[in-house]
Amino acid sequence: MTRLRLLRPEDSASPGAVPPSDDVPTDEELIHRLTRGDHRAAVLVWRAYSNMVRGLVVRSLGPGGEIEDLVQDAFSVFFRKVHTLKDPSSLRSFLYGITIREVRGELRRRRVRTWLQLTSTGELGDYFDAGDDNARHAFARLHRVLESLDTRGHLAFVLRHVEGCELVEVAASLSCSLATVKRVLASAEAKIRAVALEDPYLAPYLEPKAARS
Repeated sequence: MTRLRLLRPEDSASPGAVPPSDDVPTDEELIHRLTRGDHRAAVLVWRAYSNMVRGLVVRSLGPGGEIEDLVQDAFSVFFRKVHTLKDPSSLRSFLYGITIREVRGELRRRRVRTWLQLTSTGELGDYFDAGDDNARHAFARLHRVLESLDTRGHLAFVLRHVEGCELVEVAASLSCSLATVKRVLASAEAKIRAVALEDPYLAPYLEPKAARS
């Protein structure tokens, strides 16, 4: 099946957390320390996961002045609700879910601004100046297509094909069933492939169909 390869600006944040080392506490340890009011643990969580959150926001919404505000908002919610996390080993998924809710809110606000004809110019910001021109244009085109999808399809595609999440993690982040995620993804993928096939910037990012044996 033809699908889009990973699209990522060169200077985009890595989707994963900082690799563990001997002096970095495990997620379980961080959660236990946070729930005991250890402020140092909050700093360690930020260092380990802020790139992941920022990367998810940028790849979901594209560049913009609100990105850092959304990152801060996601962590603010995380620190307020960390005591509700029942499985300390699921810190990453918990933070993914919170970030997705913040992104959903911003998508709703953008659509309201669109209805009121208060949209931005659509120009790419300085965030992409250091990257390849073709990749920058492709990233911008992809976001235009994503913005034409409903919110669930938009976020499901980003989580699955840009962030590389497993289907079960996508379903958990979007608070829906695995069957629903599969159906939503199939629809989003079909729409994006149809546009990408006709777009000179996106077409090179389509993987060829596997050869029949």
